[in-house]
Amino acid sequence: MSERCYITTPIYYVNDRPHIGHTYTTVLADVMARHRRMMGEEVYFLTGTDEHGQKIEKAAAARGITPKALADEVVPNFETMWKRMEITNDHFVRTTHAAHKAVVQAKFLELLASGDIFKATYKGLYSVSDEAYVTETQAKEMQAQGLAHQLVELEEESYFFRLSAYENWLIQLYEKYPEFVQPEFRLNEVKQFVAPGGALGNLQDLSISRTSITWGIPVPGDEKHVVYVWFDALLNYLSACREGFWPPTFQLVGKDILRFHAIYWPAFLMAMHRQDGDDLQGELPARIRELLPRTILAHGWWLMGEDKMSKSKGNVVRPDQLLKFGNDAVRFFFMREMTVGLDRSFSFEGFMDRLNADLANGLGNLASRTLSMLIRYREGRVPVPATLDAMDLEILETGRLAASAYLEKAAANDFHGALEGLWTYLRQLDGYIVKAEPWKLAKDEGAQAKLDTVLCLLYRALRATAVLLAPVMPAMAQTLWKGLGQSGAVADQRFAGLDYDAPAPGPVAAPEPLFQRIDKETVMTELDAASAAAAPAAPAAELPLDVPPLREVVDYDTFAKTDLRVGLVLTAEAVPKSKKLIKMTVDIGFETRTILGGIATGYTPEELVGRKVVVVANLAPRALMGIESHGMLLAASDNNSKPYLVAPPADARPGFIVK
Repeated sequence: MSERCYITTPIYYVNDRPHIGHTYTTVLADVMARHRRMMGEEVYFLTGTDEHGQKIEKAAAARGITPKALADEVVPNFETMWKRMEITNDHFVRTTHAAHKAVVQAKFLELLASGDIFKATYKGLYSVSDEAYVTETQAKEMQAQGLAHQLVELEEESYFFRLSAYENWLIQLYEKYPEFVQPEFRLNEVKQFVAPGGALGNLQDLSISRTSITWGIPVPGDEKHVVYVWFDALLNYLSACREGFWPPTFQLVGKDILRFHAIYWPAFLMAMHRQDGDDLQGELPARIRELLPRTILAHGWWLMGEDKMSKSKGNVVRPDQLLKFGNDAVRFFFMREMTVGLDRSFSFEGFMDRLNADLANGLGNLASRTLSMLIRYREGRVPVPATLDAMDLEILETGRLAASAYLEKAAANDFHGALEGLWTYLRQLDGYIVKAEPWKLAKDEGAQAKLDTVLCLLYRALRATAVLLAPVMPAMAQTLWKGLGQSGAVADQRFAGLDYDAPAPGPVAAPEPLFQRIDKETVMTELDAASAAAAPAAPAAELPLDVPPLREVVDYDTFAKTDLRVGLVLTAEAVPKSKKLIKMTVDIGFETRTILGGIATGYTPEELVGRKVVVVANLAPRALMGIESHGMLLAASDNNSKPYLVAPPADARPGFIVK
């Protein structure tokens, strides 16, 4: 049986739409999952949303809706974005799922019965942003960071987890099994938190329930308490695990939530798997280590300049802004630029420079030149080299070593290093072409054997590159694979079966562009214009509305024939050659429809995805711009015919009848 691999992302808090941080983590997990599948492993890949807690309760109350309605409104933003980006997660968990609630309550009762959970009264400082009580040292750190306003003093009855009892086992976990937290310097941060300067006795018991809020999973048998959000959230990895895949192989987290995953989470699991006779002050049983996550992989932040991105600073980059360059371009940039564990500054100029240099001018140009020469000089047939001189042997051996080094680094989740090494080799291939001068060899009857060798070695390098890059750039790798005359899906290849010197199965195809060069100046002008348009404008005097006259009166029976339904926009795209039409895929509960709306003067396609609308569902289909539209969206309009979509309540679901 093939080895199994369980990969998780953090579950994302439903207080915001997806941003570059969420997107990077999810893409990294997806690249890892795809790579492991090509290693021959059976992969289970989990992501989802964290929906309970005080911040959600307050945000919902401020809008006059229920917390569940707020979560239901935000969650589709994540689900839709991951589908749009072709993320290959096997399951999407929500902490409001009944199955998750059942596991949390069952584990709470188990630990209550074992004595690892107990009830007491707590008084201390509470961080509203982290939804956690903080120690005096943590409070001083927050005050030094200008975050004192996020601290409040609370006193309440609470259930506690005996975190302090597991300090000895945690220290042994970090010392004996350093792979538990990667990279290494992040492990050192965790050690310093548990035992600063090597001093034990620092860990305090952890409050894991609240009476001051109601939005959460009730403590069974004592329902004035709800389960603390971190005990609730962390158990998603257990509640949503597919049978046979425990424990997690890789758990991806941002550095800001490492403490919860590297301290609280293993301690919870230790308590759940502890047996009578286990000595908490003795050796950590190997049996328990085997039931803990293998590796918590902590990555850094994407920064704007030197600052962390935040909504309050207005410097958040959204995936929609990047996806105009294509899914594969975004995936490549993330993996090429970010060293896992370190922070990385983002700029749109740097983003475009990287894509132009490595994809348009680099791989794209190399593939186009190679395929064109094979077609021009050998009618698409890939020759077999008869002789290899010193330069040929060097480029061949370097290619084999580059492929091996790439796989070694990627298996260790160092995709930055893997891609850096591969692109160093691709640049060597450009130099090889310059030195070999195949265009001159083609004109020399006595140099045809040498030309065969050059063309074959270039082909082999590109074939290996297509296989290696499939997890990072699946669509681009497939285009290259097909262009090389290979059949089937490149993602179905296995690294173990990669034969660098295998003969070509058939003729190559005419080259398709792998990546179009970006006109950076034009794009930056567009971005600047969009930024200026998004800036708050000075309030203008409200123009009087020219109210149109009432249409003819209809009786109730006539009106009642109109079937209005709540819909959810799943996808949206501009209709070519039309200034007004947007093509949408809309879920109306009982089916999914294609609907065209003349609303492009008021909305971009990106703004529509995940939006709830009201659909006239029983209109006969009609063709617009050669596309059949089945339905119409309800919208108001002003004097300039700008559309204003009618929005159903946040907790209305697709298919609801609008009366």
